[in-house]
Amino acid sequence: MSKNMEYKYHCQHQAESFARAIIPVPEKYPLQAGLPEEFPAHFAKLCALARDVYLDMAKQPEAYGLLLVDIESEDHNLARDGYRSIHRFVDMLANLSRCGDLKNHQLTVSAEAFRQSCKKAVGAVSGPVPKYEMILSRLTDFGFAISNFDGKPFGKKVETFTVEYPDSPDVIDAVKAYCECWDALKGDRATVKLWPKEFHHHYYRFDYKITADREKIPMAQWVGDEADYAGYSPEQKAFSILLYEHSLPYKGLKFDGDYNYKSKRIARIWESGYIAMGQSQFLLSLKLKNMDKYMAEIEKMSESVKEQMRKDCCNHCNFQGATDDHCKFRVHWTFEGVAHVGCAHMCFVFDDFRAELVPDYWRLLELEYDLKKA
Repeated sequence: MSKNMEYKYHCQHQAESFARAIIPVPEKYPLQAGLPEEFPAHFAKLCALARDVYLDMAKQPEAYGLLLVDIESEDHNLARDGYRSIHRFVDMLANLSRCGDLKNHQLTVSAEAFRQSCKKAVGAVSGPVPKYEMILSRLTDFGFAISNFDGKPFGKKVETFTVEYPDSPDVIDAVKAYCECWDALKGDRATVKLWPKEFHHHYYRFDYKITADREKIPMAQWVGDEADYAGYSPEQKAFSILLYEHSLPYKGLKFDGDYNYKSKRIARIWESGYIAMGQSQFLLSLKLKNMDKYMAEIEKMSESVKEQMRKDCCNHCNFQGATDDHCKFRVHWTFEGVAHVGCAHMCFVFDDFRAELVPDYWRLLELEYDLKKA
């Protein structure tokens, strides 16, 4: 993603990326037990509202109390902290849900419980929510009605306050349901089929699958959703789905976002670079080591494959005690009569996502790991 030169702070292009990462909500999908049949329509309205809020953050981050790191700063840690401050919006919605009782499309919230949740990060994914009153103020500008709120933190005299969304009352129901579904999912992610350890990021992008009966959603749908969420180009999305479909006949191969064989990751599409800085690209990584054994077949493959065989990529980084003479991650091969050396963590990454290359990529993995089709 290229930085918009009109932006002054990292959190602005980051908030815009949050808006773009909200994936479309299907008109119908298998819902979790207890959710009404019309829930997808209500949730789609919430997603549209959230998208507008994120875009508003990009325009005026000061109004939300976001961490303002100059866009010219190359400090990755600060940029990451600015990125995390965007999470406060959804964490605050979660605090409203946890501290509130829903009745007639209205949340009646305990002010003291809400204050403590925002201060101590009770149940939050990200952390405390400082300056919550700034976020509430912006939500009122988006049509939320909040009683006993004057733009300042709730005083001790306020025992309860109510939250409504008069323009579409069911949006409040959707907020409550979404946050409760997430709370139920946090402790057990066995039903998350892609990137289970990283799925918490999808919470802040309002992924409909958090409210779904996830066992009934086909893996190919997860793959396509992941492409939309991550921001793949149409070519990259089509490639990703085809790569997955091509993997299905192989025995012993498991897929959870990575392609794994005998407990070893052998391939994945990944985002390389500093995401919070807006400096990243998508790459296909294949784990290869014994290319000399099947170099004759490589020599018949596409130029994209052969070009990777001409690249050295060992930086002699001394990782885990490596020396110039020995490194357990160093890979050696000979191509076109030239000896090459590379790093197992950095070699054989491809940025060519043409669909016709999928068979070549899988043929490399067949040769490397002796993959067999059922």
